[in-house]
Amino acid sequence: MKRLLIIAPLLLASLHAQEAPAIQITDRTVIFKHTSTDPKDPANTSGYNLGPSLALLPDGRLMAAWFSSPSEGAESQRIVQAFSSDQGRTWGEATVLQDIAGRADFDPALFVAGKETFLFFSCFDPQIDIYFRRSSDSAQTWTAPVKLHQPNHTTRSNGIALTTGELLVPLHTRGTKAGGVMKSRDGGQTWTRFGAVANPEGQGGEPTIAEVKSGKVHMILRTKDGQLWRSISADKGETWSAAEKTGLTGTSSASHLLCTRDGTLVLTYNPGPTPLRFPLLIRTSRDEGATWSEPTLLADRPTKVGGWSICYPTLTELPDGTLGAIWAQIKSSTGELYGDIHAARIVLKK
Repeated sequence: MKRLLIIAPLLLASLHAQEAPAIQITDRTVIFKHTSTDPKDPANTSGYNLGPSLALLPDGRLMAAWFSSPSEGAESQRIVQAFSSDQGRTWGEATVLQDIAGRADFDPALFVAGKETFLFFSCFDPQIDIYFRRSSDSAQTWTAPVKLHQPNHTTRSNGIALTTGELLVPLHTRGTKAGGVMKSRDGGQTWTRFGAVANPEGQGGEPTIAEVKSGKVHMILRTKDGQLWRSISADKGETWSAAEKTGLTGTSSASHLLCTRDGTLVLTYNPGPTPLRFPLLIRTSRDEGATWSEPTLLADRPTKVGGWSICYPTLTELPDGTLGAIWAQIKSSTGELYGDIHAARIVLKK
């Protein structure tokens, strides 16, 4: 009898651990489904959808933005938006947010600072450069695009508002080269470029950034060597440490880093091997990136055939402490190209 009494609590503890995983995925939904699969169809305006960004607006709604076109880089490519009034459980109709006629708009990066919402994006007009717009009424109206004169650079991921009130937006040299940030000390009126971070092979694309509890800013970089690299800034993004390996494998694709209000780092990424862009995983760190949890599956290809990419994730924290997640699901094969925008909510066990 005594032996049974000892074993029973252990069994119950084991069952409880299985029933309550550290990371739970809920409320999966499709924000936008492709309208065509033929990249050469002149009537195809929104068959290919990629590069989503996500932000919690000052009015409490969730905003998603991504670029849409028949194929990546098409002249008709523009940035579209959709909104959720129930914290990502359901989404409204997609509408055009940004479109320089006859040019390819792409790589939206959303973030909120106080009552201001910022949209950064890239465009070939005629040379590639970075632009930004801002809204003081939760994305109801926007200022005209302002060019930042960063030729051959593009944005990715979300910007962040630092605890100092300063603003940072990640950017990189086109072609997976040298990550850095744009910084504003005056609420977004003016911006200054800092950093050119890369691994020893000169790769440091599509950086994603987060400010941790200690006040340091962490940057995760895309490379082509099968590894995720990071750099750390101790002065709010103005200088950066030499890039170092995180110890995590990663394919050559964008990842996303978020620091929650309680100081947990959350990373979403494709583990590889290169060039595979599936599955999409989540890990957490409670010690500012020194160690990471075991991975949890966020999303995978819907069928076990070639041509799928489950990629370009973005996270944001919701008022109840859960996370909103967004990513693209791309299918590419002979004569067929399309992409959808997916979303879910993530519950982190305390």
